[in-house]
Amino acid sequence: MRAKSLLSLFALLPTFALFAADRTALLIANSDYGEHPIPEAKANVGKLAKVLEQAGFTVTVKENIEKGSHFRKELETYATTCPNGGVSLLYFCGYGSGFDRKMARTIEKPDGTKEKEWYVEPDSGIWGIADNTPYRIEDLIREFRIRSHARLHLIVLDCPYKFPKAKENQQGLMVIDPKTVPGGMVCYAAPPGKTLPTGTHSLLAESLSRHLLVKERPLGEAMEAVRAEVATKSGGKQEIWTGFSLPKDKSTSVTPSRKRNVSTSNLPPSNPKPGDEWINSLGMVFCWCPPGKFRMGVDGPPTPQTSDASPVDVVISKGFWISKYELTLGDYGRARKRNPEGREMVALVHANQPITGIKGPSALKFGSGTLDPVGKKAGCLPSGWGYRLPTEAEWEYACRAGGTSRFSFGDSARELHRYANYADRSLHQEDGSFHYGDLTANDGVGRRPAPIGSYLPNAWGIHDMHGNVSEFVQDQYLNQLPGGIDPLGDVEKRSNIVIRGGTWCSLADYCRSGFRLSCKFSNNEGHSDFRGMRVVLARKK
Repeated sequence: MRAKSLLSLFALLPTFALFAADRTALLIANSDYGEHPIPEAKANVGKLAKVLEQAGFTVTVKENIEKGSHFRKELETYATTCPNGGVSLLYFCGYGSGFDRKMARTIEKPDGTKEKEWYVEPDSGIWGIADNTPYRIEDLIREFRIRSHARLHLIVLDCPYKFPKAKENQQGLMVIDPKTVPGGMVCYAAPPGKTLPTGTHSLLAESLSRHLLVKERPLGEAMEAVRAEVATKSGGKQEIWTGFSLPKDKSTSVTPSRKRNVSTSNLPPSNPKPGDEWINSLGMVFCWCPPGKFRMGVDGPPTPQTSDASPVDVVISKGFWISKYELTLGDYGRARKRNPEGREMVALVHANQPITGIKGPSALKFGSGTLDPVGKKAGCLPSGWGYRLPTEAEWEYACRAGGTSRFSFGDSARELHRYANYADRSLHQEDGSFHYGDLTANDGVGRRPAPIGSYLPNAWGIHDMHGNVSEFVQDQYLNQLPGGIDPLGDVEKRSNIVIRGGTWCSLADYCRSGFRLSCKFSNNEGHSDFRGMRVVLARKK
């Protein structure tokens, strides 16, 4: 696989953010525009804040932001408080419009000399109360793409009013590509390029407060209810516009009914139950795996691909916390400020992308060498505990989550598309060399990892163990699984290291809980865009 270079953008990330919940909201009411106020902005934010807090969101309210630089500062601060895989909602009520963006380019004259030429491009943004230029929508989305660790982003721009400072042909917001949103939805209170009739108030916030947070209601269905209600109550004067980052985002619920016990204390809870969650100082979410016994490996007659995975009995004598998601670019950037190849970090897609390209030795040292010092400094590392790669046995135990079937969810690969990013129709359509893809499944992701948490979790709440990127474990590769109590393959003479889990380009059979592969344990091992890692927090021996 070809390497993808990673450049810089994480330098401004705070190292020790404290995370209050896995659902956060930033609500902005810009009402004080001098001679052209929007008095309902504050009331709209108040309505939303109340229902969001009742639904378990941590809500931040801001009023009358003055300038684009202030918008940027607020978004930088807010976006980094969104923990891995959570839900983030940004609501802005104020003015928005198109504008002429002044741009420069260098042109070469016929005599060979070069000069700067100025030109304008149409753009759109939201206005501060004392600004001469709006804050670009593209810049707003970019802040979430490079800083937020939320899985679902809801960006709601309730600014359908005609702005006196804007030209007549620049009223309303320009359309944007919703695929630039890092998972989730963007919503305008009026279609692109349109505004409400003078004197008409927006009904978007009121309708959102009724429909968005209904438990188990798919986002697409909720927004359709909002659209219909707004149109009816406004007598056809208001029509909202929505765009979804991926088709599957429509089926995501903002408030799922599955009860989660999430702890945000500095230290993990002392008596957790299977699947209980804890968020550390970097916003990484961990799930509890209790002590227990299980059958490790692949059942059935061995094949050339599974001859090294004959089943063995294993005892996990001590419980451990395993990261709910694969390590992301954002996790690595917040902890190290550098990528695995030594360059400064950038999220080419967004911060919630699984990190790839990391080598075995670097993966092995990341826990004790990076996360332990960060945790100690933040007062969030229990005495006698430490971060590290999972053992091969711990990894499979966590993947199975108490189950005994081929996959954590059962034996049938027909359900795999709900739980894993693996070789499917979208991959085959993007690159015909992946001719073996499952043409009955199509997640729309194609030839790349998906954002973490894009698929269903297992019974203990852990995501992406069957697909997306394969993951390093501690063990030296042996041609037979080690069994017994807390087994660990020889770590003194590592030449090859075990990797576990399917990838975005794997056959369904390679995504089974017991399937194993290996690679060279060397910093000279070539770049891979399908190998990543996750970590555990466990008692030290």
